[in-house]
Amino acid sequence: MHVLQVCNVGSIVGGTAACAWSITRAWPQLRHSVAFLSPVDSVTRQAFRPHKVAVWPLCTSKQIEQLQPDLVILHNVAGAGASHWSGALTVQYVHSMGQRLSADFTVYCSRWLARQCRASEESVLWQGVPLPPRPAASKTKIPGRFRIGRICTPSNRKWPDSLPAFYSQLAKQHVDVDWDFVGCPSAMQPCLQSACQGRATFLPAGWLARSHLWDWDAFLYHHPTLTESFGRTLAEAARVGCIPIVDQRGGFAEQLAVVGGRGCRHEAEFSDAISELSDPESRLRLSEHVHRQANQMFSISAFSQRLGSLIARIAGDRSDR
Repeated sequence: MHVLQVCNVGSIVGGTAACAWSITRAWPQLRHSVAFLSPVDSVTRQAFRPHKVAVWPLCTSKQIEQLQPDLVILHNVAGAGASHWSGALTVQYVHSMGQRLSADFTVYCSRWLARQCRASEESVLWQGVPLPPRPAASKTKIPGRFRIGRICTPSNRKWPDSLPAFYSQLAKQHVDVDWDFVGCPSAMQPCLQSACQGRATFLPAGWLARSHLWDWDAFLYHHPTLTESFGRTLAEAARVGCIPIVDQRGGFAEQLAVVGGRGCRHEAEFSDAISELSDPESRLRLSEHVHRQANQMFSISAFSQRLGSLIARIAGDRSDR
């Protein structure tokens, strides 16, 4: 069976390409091709090896037909100027709101997004995420201190101007916390360093940057206006027992209901959540729970089962028409 995936963004650091990568790993026994509708960087090509990677200006039926796939999975492919080939079962995997190319079936990355698009929960397909690679050398644990990190796509949109003020309050209240930031734009780093009272470390974004999750006691994510449709970083953090402390919104809230962690609606709740983790025994118990639950729900093998069941159901419905 030949599976073709078409992604809107050609970077493995982004959510759609990372989801496509997870699908290639969920079905290792199948033949895979991946096409991107924007330039592809070398790290992305390396991550997808040994599978074929192409760059297309548009997704057209002619290009798809040339590859003769049995299944086509579109990731956030817009409808304008694009078309799909009727010779293969086509699934549109929607990761954010917008106009998408019609397909035989449409699935959504979270219940929250399905509701936003007025779709049924039957069309929801939660992703699986890989176990983050272990770091070459772990950071030394300092008694009486713990480390909280933020890992995010390195775009200004994901790093709002309000973050320094937000972290300034947290750093004042929690002097036993060291802060890591992965993907922070360089222009914001001096302000965040000052806000964190000199206890911040800035790390570059990248496909292997997820290894830092092993060193963190908690993963903290807050954005005052942007709601994550799913939020793969939460699942990745939870898979290594890194405790999520995140906005109680969107796909984050759904994952918290499964793995545990702390969902927060305002700044005081973020501070309270950090205070709860200051006790090492409580932190260890919650970490173990988060780790166990995440591996059951968000592993690549669990995703493979969900994906296989969905495709079998869609194919059955299609043959009955």
